[in-house]
Amino acid sequence: MITPKDIENKTMSPEKRKSAKNDYFAFYIGRPLSYILTIPFLYTNISPNTVSLISIIPIIVGFVLMCIGSTNTVLIVGWLMFFLWNLLDGVDGNIARYKKQFSKMGSVYDAMSGYIAMVLSFFGWGVAAAHNSGLFQSIVQLPLDFYIILGALSGIFVIFPRFIMHKAITTLGDQGSMKTVKDKSEYGFVKLVALNLTSIAGFVQVLMLIAVIFNIMDLFTIGYFVLNFMVMVVSLKSIFNVK
Repeated sequence: MITPKDIENKTMSPEKRKSAKNDYFAFYIGRPLSYILTIPFLYTNISPNTVSLISIIPIIVGFVLMCIGSTNTVLIVGWLMFFLWNLLDGVDGNIARYKKQFSKMGSVYDAMSGYIAMVLSFFGWGVAAAHNSGLFQSIVQLPLDFYIILGALSGIFVIFPRFIMHKAITTLGDQGSMKTVKDKSEYGFVKLVALNLTSIAGFVQVLMLIAVIFNIMDLFTIGYFVLNFMVMVVSLKSIFNVK
């Protein structure tokens, strides 16, 4: 019988562990749960790329629920859909490494679902903030569409540096040129804090749930609009400073 420990031993190399462990929630909570969810998939012929495609479904469902939800129950189910994506995002890689089913396009499928999740998470919470007035909105009375715009821009801020980085790699023809930008194992304190606060598979998931439970999705949306903008500027500066 396959156990979570078996999966961890076969899928987590020392080098990968060194980098992954800095994303605390994803490493200590999300990844162990993904090992459990991986087990039934290992007894099937479902490929890692298929799992990557399947993982897009809960993202879309979660986004729709955040857009139409007017009760905590619906919004929490919406959050659960995004959390399910988080787990499935680890399952595809676990299957690939456990069964050694590697594909040249595997990382592309994985990135596609990740980019969709990045955009729709912040966008969805922005829409939910517009439809469910929270603490901040009750004080300042901003136009409700304001939160939708901030949520959409926040999602763009998250993925934009990644697009620029991949274009830079293509242009320079050398993935090693971006090592200092991509290597999480060498992050200092400030970068570690930023990583954990902005990783869509990390503490963002926790804060998204807190925002729903305490009806502070307006504060979540404004806070992440500012934070994601700052991180984007710093990331772009790092990319363009590469010689």
